[in-house]
Amino acid sequence: MLLPDERVEFVDESEVQSLRKDVVDTLKAFSALACELANNNETIATDIFADLISIIYKLPMVISYVPGNRLSTPHEYFFTYIVYRHMADSIPVNDIVSLLKKLEEQRKAMEEVLGYVKTLRRIYEKLLHVPADTRPGYNFTSLASHLQLSSILVWLLQKGSVDLNYLRIAALLHDLGKLFNPTQHVSESIKILDEVIEGAECLKPNLTRVKSLVEQHHAPLETILNDADRLAAATDRFSEIVKGAINNTKIRECYNWCYGKDAKAKECMECLEKYGKETYSEESKGLYRVIYNEINKAFNTQKTEGNPIGYLVYVDFPGIQRFITSFPKLREMSFASFLVDFVTSVYSFIALDQAYYEKTSKKSRIPAEALLSGYGGHSYIIVRSDFGSKDDVKTTLGSASSSALSKLDLRLDVKVVDFAYEKYIRNYREIYDEMKSKSYERYLISGDGKIYSYGLHRVCDNCGVRPAVDVVEDEYLCETCKLVRELSRDRGFMAKLKSMYYLVEEGKESNSPISPQEHIKFDPKDNETFSKYAMEIIAGYRNISDTKYVAFIKADGNNAGKIFGNTITFSEYVDKSFRLDYGVKKMFYDTLLDILRASGDESVKKDLVSRILLGVLYLGGDDITILQPSAIAVPFATKMFKRSLEYTGFTFKVGIISVKPDHPVQFAYGAVNTLMEESKIQTTAPGGKSSIGVLVFSSTLASEGVVKSDLENYRKKEESLLVVSNDVDDIEKFLKIMELDDFGKLIELYGNPEEGRKVIRDKIRPLENFVNYADTHEFYNTLAYILRAKARSDEGSLIRNITDLILKGRDNNFVFPLYDYYFILKTIRVGI
Repeated sequence: MLLPDERVEFVDESEVQSLRKDVVDTLKAFSALACELANNNETIATDIFADLISIIYKLPMVISYVPGNRLSTPHEYFFTYIVYRHMADSIPVNDIVSLLKKLEEQRKAMEEVLGYVKTLRRIYEKLLHVPADTRPGYNFTSLASHLQLSSILVWLLQKGSVDLNYLRIAALLHDLGKLFNPTQHVSESIKILDEVIEGAECLKPNLTRVKSLVEQHHAPLETILNDADRLAAATDRFSEIVKGAINNTKIRECYNWCYGKDAKAKECMECLEKYGKETYSEESKGLYRVIYNEINKAFNTQKTEGNPIGYLVYVDFPGIQRFITSFPKLREMSFASFLVDFVTSVYSFIALDQAYYEKTSKKSRIPAEALLSGYGGHSYIIVRSDFGSKDDVKTTLGSASSSALSKLDLRLDVKVVDFAYEKYIRNYREIYDEMKSKSYERYLISGDGKIYSYGLHRVCDNCGVRPAVDVVEDEYLCETCKLVRELSRDRGFMAKLKSMYYLVEEGKESNSPISPQEHIKFDPKDNETFSKYAMEIIAGYRNISDTKYVAFIKADGNNAGKIFGNTITFSEYVDKSFRLDYGVKKMFYDTLLDILRASGDESVKKDLVSRILLGVLYLGGDDITILQPSAIAVPFATKMFKRSLEYTGFTFKVGIISVKPDHPVQFAYGAVNTLMEESKIQTTAPGGKSSIGVLVFSSTLASEGVVKSDLENYRKKEESLLVVSNDVDDIEKFLKIMELDDFGKLIELYGNPEEGRKVIRDKIRPLENFVNYADTHEFYNTLAYILRAKARSDEGSLIRNITDLILKGRDNNFVFPLYDYYFILKTIRVGI
């Protein structure tokens, strides 16, 4: 059962079976790569292989929204680090510049894995949809999260020991057979391992040990793997609650086979199948709700569990928006967005791992799967209790980060709480509420002061806050802005420009790669021009005298805080988090594929896709910020967010504003963020609806205050001709009426601007007529004017279709989307 939408997904067995060869081939390739990187050293190869396997389950955290040949996202650096660390004795963490350069030099493993991205996507999607346990009441967490949790627990239970990573491999693979043969999953896991062992080269001895452990993992033995598996399974199986509730369900006669002392997998499946998919779905949802309610009732019960075996480290980036918008140029803002997740997740993991490696006399490292989540400016990292006390962990990370990040003028907020005990893993709600009770700490004054200047100083031309220390490119810059400009020179926007991207359709071996530097039609083509005219290039300029607008798209998941707060276990949290992040990237990826599949000139399509790729400012978790050619922004967002509920289980509120490319970036960022918040549909429906608000700024400055003021002017009374929170389905209908929902048509208009502007002018004219009238008349006069136009129009005509859609209104309120539809067409017009 997929959460948060409580949708029971039935996996097609034939599709899963077809993946078996992919799984075996991928594991064989990873084992060969591990041996190659380790120069056939069995111990190092085992360490690398364990981390490579974990990547399969952490795929959303590793792959970019579109795979490329350069490191461009924070988590690609994370993947590079977890492999490289096994070949480097120690890696300095006190200089962020040196760390980035060092990791960029070590791209070999990343490039090898890139060849398997298409296969890894298929495997991961099935792992996410296959439950760790198929029984109703136990089927709300995935096999992927169960295997990750088992591996983390194996490591936590090895306190004080040298890392025995063959145990981690056993934990990561012990239930893999459930993908292909749920009732005989142990024997299926063994068969898979036998095939991998055949070509395992230097790993054969340790993989033979792994096979033995997997064979015995259901036996009543006291082994680390068995203990970890039982503890991980118990975390997501609330057996006493389910047993108490099962008599009130339609499947109660399956109790003995499924939940009793002598439960049998085959007989349980046969019993459940008798009731059919509808009953199975109904009881799965019902039992989950019973568990949720019971856990909440018992939430305040005090638990005494003994000494912790592991801690959870929560790392937060205070003032994200303020930090990002303190850089007025796109290139630097793009890199600042990259820094947010790099610092909170990747850097924090590296700093803790390096410190722990030294503390354990180089006997142990933090496993890759211990980075549970790392999006939106915060992360969760598991560390073992032999690191020291919770204060030791906090002090270690605080000390390392304050040294490395001081030039960036950053400070991380760190909280450390107990995660697991020998017999018990804390529920997500327990940990969430404990951390919430400490939230005041982020506002405490640390006592560490920083003197910027002892006397008068020139203020930085870039941020306007800190004192300037040097002149760069004819600007006086402070230490922070100088460093960000230096770091952004070949990263962020510039890294995307020089990348080669690979968009591959299902069923095809490969598509021709996308190279922004090659495929964007812009004259002149050189790095200095691309950097100087970044906004113009994203807008769609062919040369510096062009006049197209650029669109800012900002989106955020509806009720995300509440949805994650209403989580029972950490496995459930990981599933929601990874499904959301993977789904958002897939929404974007598939919408780009829609453009490439559309009719039209191939060179125009590659030009357009290249510009969209350059404009990705942030795409992770439920937080999305993208700059795009204004001509494509609304149709692209409509197609992308129509997919959101199916792909992620979340709905989104979306703001889109179009501005001239020379508009100050940070003001436009604040404006679109405000519009996004206003675009949310206020509804009592559990998941809400995805919605889009659109504005165009031609002669006025777009800022937070201006957006608020404009919306107030349009909506002075209860009656209004501006909705703002437009249901994505309504926008899709409007685009269809205007024949602008097809990317092929838009590509034709974008590729031939002169003809395109003429076509859009004809389409916008009726709305322009209504808007001009509305600007000088009262609401009811305008409504009467629109009704007269409808009455005079022919059935099926463009005017009739437009007026029908406008007059549909919203929820019996006198609010009609006249200006909304006008701004949608204007957004396209100013982009052509």
